[in-house]
This record gives sequence, structure tokens and C-alpha cells, in this order.
Amino acid sequence: MLPDRAQIYVAAIEDSEYTTEKKTFWDNVYGVDMSVMSGSLFKDPMVDTVPANAIMSDYCCILDIDLVNMKQDEVNFSNFYSLKMNYTDKIHALVSWFDTTFSNLTRPVVLSTSPMKKYTHWKQSVFYLEKPLDVRKGDVLYGSIATRQDSVNFRELNIKISYHIEENHILKHFFQQYKFK
Repeated sequence: MLPDRAQIYVAAIEDSEYTTEKKTFWDNVYGVDMSVMSGSLFKDPMVDTVPANAIMSDYCCILDIDLVNMKQDEVNFSNFYSLKMNYTDKIHALVSWFDTTFSNLTRPVVLSTSPMKKYTHWKQSVFYLEKPLDVRKGDVLYGSIATRQDSVNFRELNIKISYHIEENHILKHFFQQYKFK
């Protein structure tokens, strides 16, 4: 039998309702314009449930790890991804989830935290973009994801996501850094 494994996946999502709600909240807080606060709203990933119908793209595996034989430093990784858009709309975030295979059991089990599967308490991790991207069906969003344990608090992760897409025949490049606490 294959050893127990975990895979981490990423996909693009549309989430205009949530992003609009969070940004406009700060426009009038008990009569005070605090819109300056909305600039740093999406610096940390959000752990939440993403509905399957929010998924805008195919998905890509960014990490496949042997849970039995892995070394501690393998939580630090960098990998490329490529996502083909299934719809014409806006991308507001990237979502990630994990699937874990427990194959050395009498009855092997796969634990999936995918938005396309039954809800689990692990939910998904959502990485909101500073600015939404306009995409057309068939467009490809690609880039890299790098994850490192924080040097001060080993339970925190520093994540850098780059993303590139062609909009109106112009190749656009972006990157964002996140702190997973």
C-alpha cells in the first residue's frame, strides 16, 4: 500500500458579496468615516467555508507530501500553479484546501476539505486579492506560492503568492504576502 499522503490544492473564486460587505463596512462606523481601515483588510488569510458555486477555475495541486516519512522542514515549500478559468467574471481570491489519504488502515479513508465535498470543521483557507481580477472563460492565471514557518512563532506561516494574467493583451504581474496566524 502507498504511504499516507496529504495534498494541498488551490483554485480561484468569485466573492464580490463578501468583499463589498467588508470594504463598505468601514465607510460609516457609527457615523464615522473609517474607510482608511479597509486598505489592510485582506492581509491575513481567512479560514471559512467556500461554496462550490464560487469556484471560478479548475484546481491545481501545490503540495503532495508523504505524511509518514516527511521531515519537519517540508512544511516550508514553494511551488507553481496554473488555473484555467471556467467563467467570465471577477476573481476576488484564491482558495486552498487539503485532502489526506489514510491508506494503511483496514478500511482506507480519504479526508477531503474541498469546497466541492461535504463540509468539515477544517473549512478552507481563502487568500483575498488586493484588487479583483477581470477574467474571461479560458484565461489562465498562473504563479507561485511559497510558504515558510515564521522565525519567531513556528505556528505561524509566512505566505507569498504571485499571480500573473493577461488582461486586454497586457500581461499583468502581482504578488501579495500573507501571515497565517
